Amino acid sequence: MKKIATLCLVLVISLLLNLTASAAAKDPQYEPVKVKIDGVLLNAEAYSVKGRTMVPLRAIFERLGAEIKWNAEAQMVTAVKGQTTIKLVIGKATATINNKSVTLDVPPMLIKERTFVPLRFVSEALGGEVSYDAPNKMALVNTKPAECKSGVVHSGKINSAGETWKACESPHFVEGDFDISGLESPVLTIEAGAVVRFMNGASLFVGEVDPGGLVINGTADKPVELTADSASPEPGFWKGIRFGESTLRNKAAISHANIEYAGEGDKGAVNIQSYGQPLEVNLADTQLKNNLFSGIQLAGFGRLASESPGIIVTGTHSSLNGGGFPVIADIVSSHQLPKGKYTGNALDAIRITNISSYAEMKSNTTWRNLGIPYDMDISIDVDGAANPVLTIEPGVVTNWAPDTGLYIAETNKGGLHAVGTADKPITFTSSMEQPGSWQGITFSSNSASKTIQLEYAVVEYAKKGAYLYNDLGPVIKNSTFRNNEEYGLYMPLYKVGVTDYRVGLGNTFKENGTDQNFEMTE
Repeated sequence: MKKIATLCLVLVISLLLNLTASAAAKDPQYEPVKVKIDGVLLNAEAYSVKGRTMVPLRAIFERLGAEIKWNAEAQMVTAVKGQTTIKLVIGKATATINNKSVTLDVPPMLIKERTFVPLRFVSEALGGEVSYDAPNKMALVNTKPAECKSGVVHSGKINSAGETWKACESPHFVEGDFDISGLESPVLTIEAGAVVRFMNGASLFVGEVDPGGLVINGTADKPVELTADSASPEPGFWKGIRFGESTLRNKAAISHANIEYAGEGDKGAVNIQSYGQPLEVNLADTQLKNNLFSGIQLAGFGRLASESPGIIVTGTHSSLNGGGFPVIADIVSSHQLPKGKYTGNALDAIRITNISSYAEMKSNTTWRNLGIPYDMDISIDVDGAANPVLTIEPGVVTNWAPDTGLYIAETNKGGLHAVGTADKPITFTSSMEQPGSWQGITFSSNSASKTIQLEYAVVEYAKKGAYLYNDLGPVIKNSTFRNNEEYGLYMPLYKVGVTDYRVGLGNTFKENGTDQNFEMTE
């Protein structure tokens, strides 16, 4: 009998707990309602409580464009939009708007362990109008002036005459892959202050097949927001912006924009790709944060305008395919990347890559000092009929993957201008920090002394630090060769009476392999 009584007691307690957990859903005072904001259904549960519509705190404030802060200790939320600041406390029927006290009909409350706030109070405090469609049990919020009454959903293909997405129609919603191209060369213009929310898997495709352009005209005080249509987004929620081969060259510009939660498995948030003619996109005063794979990805002849000020890339996550870099670029695209802030990512480096493990640098290229290393997963040959030169700015660090190397003039002409300073040397290294981790620098037989300068450089952890086919004269000065597996510097045709890089040129050799760091053969 005692066992039966105990079992009954357990069942009763379990039943009471289940009833309590689902009380909000079953209690008649919590009646489900729908909410439309500017004609677009709010993708969140809402309830009518004592005749007042209650909506999830984060969902409503984010949809209305307000930034929120949560004080857990005080159980208080602060929301800011423009010049308006709202403060609400869970369970308290008094709120403030710009420090002015307001009495609420229904206080903020917990429903299903989530914080709900009164829709009318929040909407009207932020400049909206609220009405109620009783037959359909739907609350309607309008935040637009007369000429912008409803939100806009964009899907499919741009209008052949082009489109302008106005700030007053915000938020704009993008569904699927929105194609910005056509035989009439349409251009999408996004006004300053506009908010564009992307549904899961959505994107902007510019000039993929036919001509098309994208111009985002944000300003410092009215940036354009491009973000996920989700109350709890993750990196890669939407695909991002793709500039393709047929992008209109004079209609490819993004200014004062915030781009977040974009990217996919092997594509960055902003992807610029062209394998025919050069394609340059101006990206100015733009922040890319919390994206997947890379913030910016440049392929083929796609590149950023070298004077694209104010770029910030942070919070980039890696995917199952790798990535996590702020910028991923091909050889051509790596030239004169714009200066900006590229830290706070999964991997703070500029990844230089290619579809194969070896790439030829056929045109003059400059690697700027961007404050983070250049990370190579390919071998690079500076080589071509135009006698290209790779110029590396003082302070740049280059990391080389196993078995990769830097080759100068392997089959044609080419040069290297790597001139650092005493306090800002140029470093050629491997992240593995083991002797022999990469091949080193090879100056092939076509190298000419007039296109070679290596000064105030550090070459370390290579198989052979530097390999010279010919005596190039005093082109290597004030440089350090250390921790290389075989030699610091190797010259198979070294002869008495020609340049001795060990004496008089300020070079240092230490902790290398064979023959006291230097190879000499007649």
